[in-house]
Amino acid sequence: MIKIYINAAHTSFSPGGVWGERTEHEDMLKFTRMLSIELERDPDISCKVFTGDLRKTFTGYDVVLSFHRGTNIKNSEKHGAQVFVQENASADIQYEAFRLLESISSEKYFRMLGVHTATSKNIPASINHTGCERTFLFHIGFIDSQRDNRLFDSCYEELARELSERIKEVFKEEKNEDNT
Repeated sequence: MIKIYINAAHTSFSPGGVWGERTEHEDMLKFTRMLSIELERDPDISCKVFTGDLRKTFTGYDVVLSFHRGTNIKNSEKHGAQVFVQENASADIQYEAFRLLESISSEKYFRMLGVHTATSKNIPASINHTGCERTFLFHIGFIDSQRDNRLFDSCYEELARELSERIKEVFKEEKNEDNT
């Protein structure tokens, strides 16, 4: 059984990025619910979706996934999707992050902005303290970009399905390698 904790960024009381009536929290809650539904179609996967920050320990989980939408329209050349891993992440975990990111980054989805490490100097540093080696923090487009919002709205369900399939592929491979 693969146990996955899925974090929808922020809360209704602290909504994160806001653009008109749209909030980062609501977008990510929609996306993570869909992702959870897709993942739980597999009897070998158990998911829990939560909201809030990552300032707690997730012992007993194989993977922690956190999803955000950035706010930075001034850097329009940086539109796309990226993933952060823990500061001390191994090359294997960075490669897993790349493979996951690849599933939501393509010509028809978001442009790939790469895999980055969470250092004490950047916002995703909270992922360094989850207690789970495989913690991934995704930024999926910019909430203050009409272009990114149209793209997100048109494909978030498809993105959830694509990412779900890649998660199953990546982490079932890992479990199989551990058992051989």
